[in-house]
Amino acid sequence: MTKYKLILGFLTFSLMIFLALSNNFKKSSLDKYHASPQLASQIVQDYQTDFVKSYKSKASEPSLDSLQCPVPYRDRVKNYTGIQCVYSSIEMLGRWAGESKLYNPPITSRDDCKGYSSPDKVKETLNKLKVKFEQAYGNKQKGLELIKKAMKEGRGVLWSVPGHAMVLIHYSEEENRVCWVDNSDKQLRIQETTIDKFNQRWTSWVLVIYPDSDNILLNRLGRNIQLPVIDHQNKDNKLNNFIPFPN
Repeated sequence: MTKYKLILGFLTFSLMIFLALSNNFKKSSLDKYHASPQLASQIVQDYQTDFVKSYKSKASEPSLDSLQCPVPYRDRVKNYTGIQCVYSSIEMLGRWAGESKLYNPPITSRDDCKGYSSPDKVKETLNKLKVKFEQAYGNKQKGLELIKKAMKEGRGVLWSVPGHAMVLIHYSEEENRVCWVDNSDKQLRIQETTIDKFNQRWTSWVLVIYPDSDNILLNRLGRNIQLPVIDHQNKDNKLNNFIPFPN
């Protein structure tokens, strides 16, 4: 009987040691993630940007007239440090939209905008600069709605792939065509792919800039915005004439 008690006692003691070690391991692992929230964010959400080596794209530049957001070369911004792709993208959107708070002085020249970033960091920075923006992440449906809205308005969109952010300038399901500018491309050429390939790489993070003087459709795209004429006395009267927005 004593022999069985000794065996039972040994097994109980061994189990207690195992559980203690297991709990310590779990606690250490958890502490590691709490001590490095950026690393945890990158692993779990994949929105934390990373270093991207510069390269020269072999893409053929399409006609700007074929794009929803025909951003000219002068408004495209390089990823100067190799780790500021988010802020390079935001500055490009700001230059295209005419939001001077993002390029005078350039946001990429700020000491706090020369490194890695994420949705939370961007929110803090843009709020500090009093720049209006909208972003979505973690929900591709909401992100897609924002992309389509921004493309219709000709704004351009920051979009992310694992560890990197770029600027989307065309998204058309009818054409099965997606175009963007990669700030790590030394030539800043417009690149193209299909909707399916875009969805395979896109992590769901998108961001749009709204300038204080929001007249991008008129000033940058030169689109003649038409205002419908409404006959309030006879609402059944369908008028074909429109009043053009003054240039």
